[in-house]
Amino acid sequence: MEPPPVDYLEELQSICADTAAQLDALPDPPDGITVTEFATQAGSILTAEAERFRGLDAPDDLDDDHRALIANDESQADGWTELAGAAVEEADAMSEITTTIASLNLGRNDLVTEMGAPGCVRAPG
Repeated sequence: MEPPPVDYLEELQSICADTAAQLDALPDPPDGITVTEFATQAGSILTAEAERFRGLDAPDDLDDDHRALIANDESQADGWTELAGAAVEEADAMSEITTTIASLNLGRNDLVTEMGAPGCVRAPG
């Protein structure tokens, strides 16, 4: 496999860095933001990242991984949206949703590492 074009990886990792900065800027619930507000904003941020990824021209050898990364972001965004809609009293549902989001994040980290984009690895949490 040929190494992917540097500009693709640079653009990909730049988008990831922008997203990480936005996610890191969110206050931790419940100290300044509710769980619902946090989850809603996190979902919106990941949806925007997926849209920005769509605008990249992925090299042929990374096209499948590129599409998988977009799908992963969309699935994580859906999870955050679902979490935003779950009532705080629904602890079991919230736990299941956060476990799903964490699993998706781990899969994303494996994927971007394999793609050669370590700048897109996202810390859990």
